[in-house]
Amino acid sequence: MALSWTELAPVDQPRDPLADFAVNAMARFTAADLDLSTENPSPERKSEYDDQWWLALVTVARGDDKVSSLTINELVRKAKDHYTKPLDNDLLIPGEYDGAFRESTDLDVITIYARRAYINAVNEQDGEDSLGIESIEVSFPLDSSTVNPSITEIAPIEMDLAVSDQTVVTAVIDHGIAIAHDLFRRENATGALALSRIDFFLDMDGTPDPNAPIQSTVGRVWTRDEIEQILSTNLHNGLLDEANVYRALGLIDWRRRSINSCAHRVSHGTHVTGLAAGYDAEDAKGVERRIIAVQLPTRLVANTMGQWLQQALEQALTFIARQMEHYTVGGAAQATPLVMNFSFGNFMGPHDGTSRIDRAIDGNLSKMAANSNRPRVLMLPSGNGNLSRCHAIVNLTNAMPSKELDWNLQPADRSASILTAWLPVMTPVKNGTVEMQVTVPGFSTPHTIIAGTAPGLTLLRDTNSSGVKVIVGMVVYSPPRFPTNRGRFEIYLVPTDHPVDVRPVARAGAWKLRFTKATSASDLSLNIWVQRDDTLPGFPQFGRQSYLSDGLYDRFSRPGGAVISDDALDHDSAVYRSGMINGIACGNLPAVIAGYVRSDRKMAAYSAGGPTLNAFRLPGPDASATSDDSVVLQGVLSAGSSSGSRVAMNGTSVSAPQVARWAADQIALSPATPFNRASVTAKALNDDTAGMDKPGLTRTGGGRMKLGSVFGDLRWSEQ
Repeated sequence: MALSWTELAPVDQPRDPLADFAVNAMARFTAADLDLSTENPSPERKSEYDDQWWLALVTVARGDDKVSSLTINELVRKAKDHYTKPLDNDLLIPGEYDGAFRESTDLDVITIYARRAYINAVNEQDGEDSLGIESIEVSFPLDSSTVNPSITEIAPIEMDLAVSDQTVVTAVIDHGIAIAHDLFRRENATGALALSRIDFFLDMDGTPDPNAPIQSTVGRVWTRDEIEQILSTNLHNGLLDEANVYRALGLIDWRRRSINSCAHRVSHGTHVTGLAAGYDAEDAKGVERRIIAVQLPTRLVANTMGQWLQQALEQALTFIARQMEHYTVGGAAQATPLVMNFSFGNFMGPHDGTSRIDRAIDGNLSKMAANSNRPRVLMLPSGNGNLSRCHAIVNLTNAMPSKELDWNLQPADRSASILTAWLPVMTPVKNGTVEMQVTVPGFSTPHTIIAGTAPGLTLLRDTNSSGVKVIVGMVVYSPPRFPTNRGRFEIYLVPTDHPVDVRPVARAGAWKLRFTKATSASDLSLNIWVQRDDTLPGFPQFGRQSYLSDGLYDRFSRPGGAVISDDALDHDSAVYRSGMINGIACGNLPAVIAGYVRSDRKMAAYSAGGPTLNAFRLPGPDASATSDDSVVLQGVLSAGSSSGSRVAMNGTSVSAPQVARWAADQIALSPATPFNRASVTAKALNDDTAGMDKPGLTRTGGGRMKLGSVFGDLRWSEQ
């Protein structure tokens, strides 16, 4: 097999190379993973792969005045009138977007559902003019059986949920949420645990039901009445047949998918929801802690590439906002406080609050706040990538104008590998300011791509068994664009292995990178991040994390061999632990929570920190909460998948929901008092005053919060 580099002229380049890579270059791998055909059965019929729906985050183009955005209805008209062929059947606008939103000219980032034909048309050089999309970021294909392609604008329904002024709604966006767990139920008049505290449950894996009280674009929405009907049907002598409940809800369905997290002993979403809003049936506080749950699509979670969840997150926030309209306090709508938790993340993005998902989160939270005089707050984890070696800072000076770095791809990695090197804010980037050389493992001749005013894209091709050259990678340079205003180099590589013969694959081993600045250029620093792609707990082996190295990075201390979890003051490697904070946790509004060990109050070695590059927030997380009870008793206890069970799970994923629980309690004491991420930081600063043993600001934020252990007394009574 022979590798070759092919540079594309600017007019031949896709406008968003990553979307093109995901939809087209990865097609043979994605189709094999999903057992889809890529062959068109006839000129009139799409292939199975082309017929898939992709969830996409898009930036809406500006109108003729260059200030107002196009409307969603204009996007639909442009798709219908596209000059190549009508594309309106390949575009699906979420039904959750109401008429007023569809006519809004104040749009930035929205979500759409699109097929391959529409995505490719958007990615053409004239895609912004012809279809009104400035930029696009796609997910992994959704399960077609979960998408309702005939959906139109979903009309609001009459459903008033009268609650007290002490009620706080906790919304959890996660995967594997066993909603029938006894911690989410309460007793009825006969003493049976037949009443649910979950008012709304969006299962994005569900099959759409045209008769359901609440419709959705993807999946199935279950109301509390429907959930309680299923609970009552499956209660026998006070005992719940939970397996049958989950079969009735579609949460366990081996015929449709091979991964059913609620059938496992430990499920991420159940554990997180237990910490955020789980209460024993006899605990009166549970009555005032109502729950909205959103189950993320299994396909997107299983794919390991954290960025694929960003699109689903935006849709989840939209769903939650709509359901909050049903709560009334003394007849007043939008008067119930809301605390949300999303315990996922990734490594990528500019880390400065300007990414599409950061803007989408801030936009949704701002809109929620504008519609209510009660708190609306979102908790996010700081991430677990502190030791992953997925961040580097390359400083280029006149004294040292070049720097070499290895990007190590592991064998048997079934996921794509992605690296981004961000330039500093620089508009414009003068031609030749800096260059990146890439050398493939086993080869000695590098390929060079140069930063400047024009985009650059080079395809790396290999020859398959039929003698056809196919893409195994892309090397990209993108000039600065508003609002990030930073140029970037990117490398996208296909998997290094696959159980189905879809070769060629990417070469495993050390990909040599060399960055060099021009003599005439000022000193500059590049921030490099590698995308997370390791396999999540409870899922079959899929991705294996790629990482950076340069020979100067010390993983372990000498003598002793203990893991080093903080960069030393004299750190001389380009690879850093700092700056690995969750890539979607850099916006202005969410509260970001790191993790520490309760017994010795040290930061968990894996807990990621800043600095972020967003000057409008703390340089690291906002606060820290317990992620491990001790070095020996790792993790914290919360709900297992089955009622009555408690299991341990660690990570900043379990720190964030504990703060969400505390926030709900604080808000309930004074619902009309403003509450935001600054309130979280204030609590942390009060609990963890300055001292010699206090971790640095970039690791712990305001400090280590002293929160009571939710279920820790089951481990030892002193908690």
